[in-house]
Amino acid sequence: MAQQGMPPRRHARDPDAGRRDDDRLPPSDRVSPSDRSSRAGRAPGADRAPRPDRSRRAERHPRPDRAWQQFDAFAPESEADLPPWAGPSISPARPQTGTLRRPARSRPDGDEDYRGHGDDGDLNGQAAETADPAGGRLHSGRRRGRAAATRLRKSRRRVYRLGGTAIALCVIAAGITAIVTHHSPKPAPYVTTLLRGEFKSVPDACNSVSTSVLNQYVPGAGRTSTSEMASSTDSQCSFTVDARPNFLVLEAAAEAYEPFAAATADGSATANAQDNFVLAQQGLAHPPKRSPLPAAQISKVPGLGQQAFMAFQDEHVTGIVTDVVTLVVRERNVVITVSMSGQESGHGFGPVPVATLQAGARAAAKEVLAKVLVQPTA
Repeated sequence: MAQQGMPPRRHARDPDAGRRDDDRLPPSDRVSPSDRSSRAGRAPGADRAPRPDRSRRAERHPRPDRAWQQFDAFAPESEADLPPWAGPSISPARPQTGTLRRPARSRPDGDEDYRGHGDDGDLNGQAAETADPAGGRLHSGRRRGRAAATRLRKSRRRVYRLGGTAIALCVIAAGITAIVTHHSPKPAPYVTTLLRGEFKSVPDACNSVSTSVLNQYVPGAGRTSTSEMASSTDSQCSFTVDARPNFLVLEAAAEAYEPFAAATADGSATANAQDNFVLAQQGLAHPPKRSPLPAAQISKVPGLGQQAFMAFQDEHVTGIVTDVVTLVVRERNVVITVSMSGQESGHGFGPVPVATLQAGARAAAKEVLAKVLVQPTA
């Protein structure tokens, strides 16, 4: 193919080749037939006229398929120099900050949502468009993006479904295990807490006996009181007169017992108090060997608490004789013990009537019991 602006190559067989060339020249540069015949006998190139300026030839229009050659790709850009095929784009230009979105194609049957072949969405629902170097067409990766999004949704749903199923199975297994392994707790063979109506505490023994009772049965200006035990469940106090001819001692004690597994019956606090009431009675009736006190004479005392008994003993130590009266009262889980002793003879003391000792013990026990009955209960 000849280059642009160059004349076609002459053929030797064409007799009219020179004439055709003259026809292209302007009238002033043409050679007449007479001049051509006169030159026939001359030597080649003797009187040959200079060739015409080919740059003055009329410009030929380029062939349509070579239209791209008339544009310089490196020339300054301008709207007037744009090639015919570089018209406005179908889609509006937007910043290259992400994927481009291609407008939806119309479906032949009128469905506007139809996007044609290759129009699938990416993970964000936008078209990932790329340029086609062959014809400038835009291709999108919507189908691959939408398929990936679908797979992602399905895998998420599968994970949620499997996780929920696993949790439900664990809950069901835990429930079955709890039902199978659960056993109703057997009731304890003994009581471990205070029962209703049992006393939680006892009063202060030193403040339980009134002054009038003390003045009547333990008279004397030199009377003293001593607190031997002071707690919420056990209190002991003693009152003493040591002035001739009287040597008198009054002791008052109150104890609230707690539940005890080794106690008889159900091991409640009341049962524990009953056991200690019986033990006190047996200890007075059968004192230990080498005790200065003989076996006590025991008698029941009705109308004083739930249980009560009185014991009498006379003590002989190195020529001193002392009479001892002990009164034990039980009310629920509280045991009250009051003892009153007086020296009968020896070293200038005595005598003291036994009836006075018994009356003083009874009077003190009644006052202590009255204070116990107002204590808080379970």
